[in-house]
Amino acid sequence: MNRARLFSSGALFLFAVYCLIRDPDLPFSLPQFVYIVGTAYFAVFPIKDLFSFSTNNTYKGRQFSKYYEPAENCDKEDFSLLVKRSNRAAVYSMLFWLAYMSVPTVLYLTGVIGREWIFFFFALSNFAIFYAVFGWCPINKLFFRSSCCNECRVYNWDSFFQYSFLILIPNVYTVILFSLGCASLIKWEIAVHRHPERFYKMSNACLSCEKCDMESCKKNKKKFFSKKLK
Repeated sequence: MNRARLFSSGALFLFAVYCLIRDPDLPFSLPQFVYIVGTAYFAVFPIKDLFSFSTNNTYKGRQFSKYYEPAENCDKEDFSLLVKRSNRAAVYSMLFWLAYMSVPTVLYLTGVIGREWIFFFFALSNFAIFYAVFGWCPINKLFFRSSCCNECRVYNWDSFFQYSFLILIPNVYTVILFSLGCASLIKWEIAVHRHPERFYKMSNACLSCEKCDMESCKKNKKKFFSKKLK
């Protein structure tokens, strides 16, 4: 699924580049059914992340109890330090994203750039999220420096990152997507603070390489543990 979304987000980004160069009004003059279908498509992912029954992988599902298995020999003091460092990095990540948003936001609100640029940044953010999964992730590189995306503290912030620019061009469709992105982030954060033990390899055996189900594992370790994935 992530690979399909990588290619679809890439296609959307190329469309946004074309519109920026050739027809800035095109994204805002499409038939109504295109916006309805597009909104339904983008809404599926944050809605799916909100419920246990619709989540079928550990990297998204570790917020739920069904993907938690207590790890053996978890040192409480080391775990507490890990959680504090991770939470601090999450704060830096949010500040980084808000700083990234602030420049085009100010330029747009002051009339320097038009709404076609906001559509472009939405498409860019949408593509960048999946590029980060399969390629290079600046947030992990700058703040977390984790060797494993399966325990990324902000993994489920993706819908918020993808849809946050849409609030600058408010209508019923963009408000729906922005609200769902926020709901997904809030649900994740509530789980992180109530059950931090579910989110780290140190404390959750379900996140071990032996049980990894992440198709984009950068170290590709899981192929040594699963015949199905070889």
